Amino acid sequence: MSRRSPLARAPRPDTRVRRGVQFSDTVKAVPGPIVLATDASVGKDHVGIGFLSTTGHAGLRAHLYPVHLARPHTRIVVTELRAVYWGLQPVLAAHPGRPVEVRVDSLDALGHLRAWREGGTRMPKGYDTHLRSQGRTPTLTRLQMLVEYTPSLTFVHEKAHVGNPLNEAADSLAKLGLRAVGGKAPVDEIPRLLPLWATGALGDYRRSRA
Repeated sequence: MSRRSPLARAPRPDTRVRRGVQFSDTVKAVPGPIVLATDASVGKDHVGIGFLSTTGHAGLRAHLYPVHLARPHTRIVVTELRAVYWGLQPVLAAHPGRPVEVRVDSLDALGHLRAWREGGTRMPKGYDTHLRSQGRTPTLTRLQMLVEYTPSLTFVHEKAHVGNPLNEAADSLAKLGLRAVGGKAPVDEIPRLLPLWATGALGDYRRSRA
């Protein structure tokens, strides 16, 4: 059973548009195999990602992504893949070597992840693999290498909007980030809403497995 969005309890938003927001937190874990759900939300010129793991790690990120940088479909796939990267970071750091099942609701993103696991290097069409400012490696290049050289990862398709608690939470967090960076939701409320939403979703997930 899905839960109400944290936006339903949010007070009046701060209407200032921001270049980016990012928050993460850790709540009580659910025993058993590690499952990580990730999702993305894409607007006209901003994108947001959300993730929730049974390890208790949860987070959201959102930032400006100008229209001219990529075609709409490419922006969606890139953002879905970036959600996987940022979701994996805290989980793998806290549980190195443990198997992790990553659930995504984008078949296009899933295709890239499975190809990278087999040694492929193809990126979403139009994605720029040149070094970023200050010599940083592009996020998807880092993810491709992470996927190829971390054999404990598996990737599965999770159908969206059918009441899967982890996926619903990741979706809500991505949308919350997108609304916050666009000035339509209160950034100051995210530190309260994020753990509240994560705890509730993990409770639903635990009960669904009982």
